[in-house]
Amino acid sequence: MMDTNILGFANDIYQIDVMMENKESRMACYYIDSKDPILIEVGPSNSFPYLISGLETIGISGIKRSAITHLHLDHVGGIGHMVNKYKDHFVYIHELGVKHLPNPQKLWNAVSLIYGEEWLKNNWGEILPTPERNIVSLNDNQKLKLDKDRYLHSIYSPGHAKHHYTFYDQTSGTLFMGDTLGLIYPHGDVVQPNLPPPDFNKEVLFATLNKLKNLELNQLAIAHFGIHTDPYYLIDQAMERIDEWLVFIKLIPSISNDEAAQALKDWVRTNYEVLEIDASTINNYIRNGNFTMQVEGLRNYLINKD
Repeated sequence: MMDTNILGFANDIYQIDVMMENKESRMACYYIDSKDPILIEVGPSNSFPYLISGLETIGISGIKRSAITHLHLDHVGGIGHMVNKYKDHFVYIHELGVKHLPNPQKLWNAVSLIYGEEWLKNNWGEILPTPERNIVSLNDNQKLKLDKDRYLHSIYSPGHAKHHYTFYDQTSGTLFMGDTLGLIYPHGDVVQPNLPPPDFNKEVLFATLNKLKNLELNQLAIAHFGIHTDPYYLIDQAMERIDEWLVFIKLIPSISNDEAAQALKDWVRTNYEVLEIDASTINNYIRNGNFTMQVEGLRNYLINKD
């Protein structure tokens, strides 16, 4: 059995570190061990052994269903492996999953343009097809039963991606946000934007975040990374950071995306140093920020907005 970091929370919620890119605290999947249990996120293909090992550590096997926030490969890439291992497993996902998961080549090609095919193969792993019979299309405000009086509510949450859902467990007050909030890496409490092209749209994302603020929340469970209390403060902070990043990108000269990414990275690092965040945590945020992608997402939004 592989060494997997698992944390247990109230209301039978488990956080599983699936060691994305063979690094700790890069990708979290969540398991609700209710009467009708469910897995939230599966991670990329290369993380699948860590996911299964983590579930086995808490005595779980034969997982029947999962709910995936969106179609980006660091979240959904391992689903083909899941249904290959457990033939009756089914996945709840945005309706585009019905189109793309049985033949994932288009997803693979799109992500390859950002990361490069060799990097993808080495770090996230190739995605296996998922039969259409194993895919269930989500609807907004759908209720997935967990127990007699407990449900996981699906909430359509575009802005980061047009195919994004968040999942709300009212019993625990937990909102499973995927990438809707942004990035929070241990041992930080700063929300760093995650704004990939082509779907990042400030107005759409802010409408989503403001809608989610109306829920009764105790904690946020995000993919990158972990469960965090003080949910309303974090949501407000996420919107403030996005506005700041947009102002910065507007003010820098018309330089290449790579040059702009370096400028953004240096500026973000300086801001973290002013906040007296420790060097190790800063390096973690910077190393995993993918700033060229962020610049592309920000500039794509600004061009289309104008």
